[in-house]
Amino acid sequence: MHILIGLITAIGGLIWAFHSLQRSGVDLNSFNPFFWIRRRRWEKQLGTKAAHNLERPVEAAALLLIGVAKIEGEITREQKREVISIFENEFNMDKENAAELFSASSYLLQDVTDIQVEVKAILAPCKDRFQNEQSTSFISMLKQVASIDGAPNEQQNMLVNTVKQELFTKPMDVKGW
Repeated sequence: MHILIGLITAIGGLIWAFHSLQRSGVDLNSFNPFFWIRRRRWEKQLGTKAAHNLERPVEAAALLLIGVAKIEGEITREQKREVISIFENEFNMDKENAAELFSASSYLLQDVTDIQVEVKAILAPCKDRFQNEQSTSFISMLKQVASIDGAPNEQQNMLVNTVKQELFTKPMDVKGW
């Protein structure tokens, strides 16, 4: 009987301690491991740039196409028209969706200072979804956008080569280990 009384007293003390902690401002959900995991996942997702969370290859390709055009400075009307026509023809979009994709990609590029450094992070979530034909077509689109205003400059060529290197490198096979 004395064990039962001790157990009831311990449970009552624990409830009283949690109640006191809650009244003093401590969030009791912080002791829940499932809540902690869910909160950590959201913090990780919200802590990254939006350009690094693009899971569709079309969105990543659009972002990098506009990035190539923006290397020389602000995008001109001719460049914008050409990029939107590439979206319409290559991505099979109507004019409204192509303009919307252009606007969204331009908005995502506001936070990016050096697009070449960001290529790996931009392509990471969707790199495995690019097929070889899509990658080849994407590289040719990058070259086409880079040469809209004449011959591409060195930075544009470096960006195209970085994208090509990122898309066509295969992960190391570690069967021998």
